[in-house]
Amino acid sequence: MKINFQYNKEKDIWCILNKGKSSNNSQSPTKVYEELVSICGNNPTDGDTSVFIDKYISEKNISIRDYVEQYQKDWDVISDEYQKRAEKIFGVSIPEGVTAYLTVNNRCPYHIGSNYFFVRFPSLLTNKTIMHELWHFYTWYGLGPDQEEKLGMEKYNDLKESLTVLLNIECGDLLPEGRQDAGYPQHKELREKIVELWSSEKDIHKLWLKLVEIPGVSQ
Repeated sequence: MKINFQYNKEKDIWCILNKGKSSNNSQSPTKVYEELVSICGNNPTDGDTSVFIDKYISEKNISIRDYVEQYQKDWDVISDEYQKRAEKIFGVSIPEGVTAYLTVNNRCPYHIGSNYFFVRFPSLLTNKTIMHELWHFYTWYGLGPDQEEKLGMEKYNDLKESLTVLLNIECGDLLPEGRQDAGYPQHKELREKIVELWSSEKDIHKLWLKLVEIPGVSQ
């Protein structure tokens, strides 16, 4: 699966300002956003953030080109095998031309409609992030783009985030050594239930139907 790794400063600024303060799954700010606020105050502008990024990259002696090349090289090692397993599970291929934008932020959102997601740099766990974000793409296309509308954003979010626990079962050997997809604390019980159901029958569509009916999942 070909991924286009690149750095776009405007995207990085957007990621920090829009996803640094909080997200759907965590109300806590990222470390990078906290650093930005400590320097620029509670309402940093695009210009403030641009200067902050330049300083951040300079002080840490980061070579963007080196990370773009390294991330591509690391991903290429497992790309084909990951794609093979994901397509077998979900029964679909996802659109070609996915872009991974590098960001200094500690939080990595995605946008399926625009076919991109973010990866942090510098990081030693980039492949874990890639596998996690692409799992959301497979969930969207494999289980139906209408699911978010039918279930509501909050419930769909809980289910698709919890579903990444399957990476530990089906793609554990492709994850960075000693690492797992841990998920968010609020999804712990749901992830455990997914593991239990999956061990009985490895059918993603039947699993999803069962998850939708579980009491207590956000409505």
